[in-house]
Amino acid sequence: MAEESNPETGKIRVKITCPLFPVVEMEVDSVEIPAWEGTRTIVPNQAPLFCMLREGRVVIYQEEHLPIVYLISRGICEVRRDICSILAWGGRADRISREQIENQLTEAELMSKKVMSGTARREVFSRIDFFKSVLRELDENGKKK
Repeated sequence: MAEESNPETGKIRVKITCPLFPVVEMEVDSVEIPAWEGTRTIVPNQAPLFCMLREGRVVIYQEEHLPIVYLISRGICEVRRDICSILAWGGRADRISREQIENQLTEAELMSKKVMSGTARREVFSRIDFFKSVLRELDENGKKK
């Protein structure tokens, strides 16, 4: 999933990929991931790691910049040397609109009613869970303002 990189940069390359397309790839100082066991912070020269992710927030930290937040579904993460690869449905929190998510949720719920293989069903239900969690996140952020 990840290729080796130069450990001398003092940065970690974060790659978030949805099953259908890449979401982001950038060099950062650290990244927080929603591991199944709890939130983990990944830093440069991290020991190798492979873990399951729960739905939640991936928070990317870069010097002198505000953190960037991505909302993701359940997925997997592999860390090798200075690369953190994440495979999950997701998107940047500040670029997700309620209307987009509601439309995607409706489409996924319609797909879930069709007869399909076990793998396809699990993927559709993962998307449904993700869209519902994003709506909860949008509601919570709306209440904080």
